[in-house]
Amino acid sequence: MNEQLDSITNELFSRNAVEVLDGGDATDALYDALVEKAKIAISEYGWDAVFESWCGYMYKNCHTVDDALSFATWFEIYGGHNHIIAEPYKFLAYLYDIFDLNPVKYNAQIMDDVSYGLLEAAGIKENLWSDDSYTTETDSELIKEVEALRKARK
Repeated sequence: MNEQLDSITNELFSRNAVEVLDGGDATDALYDALVEKAKIAISEYGWDAVFESWCGYMYKNCHTVDDALSFATWFEIYGGHNHIIAEPYKFLAYLYDIFDLNPVKYNAQIMDDVSYGLLEAAGIKENLWSDDSYTTETDSELIKEVEALRKARK
């Protein structure tokens, strides 16, 4: 683990995304600074190290719907959904479990951006935005990962 990178990650994700986005002019400079800091971190440390740090933050700090919504929002804003990750279903399962496999119920439509982006980037799915029959929360692979996660916690 890289303590400096983890410190940057904490700064990137510790603010409530909804509050920052709804803050208007008062938070515009903060938003821009955070986006730039994420871009620099990815460039400086590489995507794999940054993703590992971001995952560590998620597992340690995201335990409620509000936490998960904020994390997913920042993850998408920082472009995380555009990168390839080794186990996208496992990553998504952690968040979808918090949303009880129903992100829309919690006004977390951001999960479509995150999940569609990750699944397409990994080459697992394609053209998800134009496939009206697909929803991540009913994807059998995601459900299997959520069930495995729940079983492991028991």
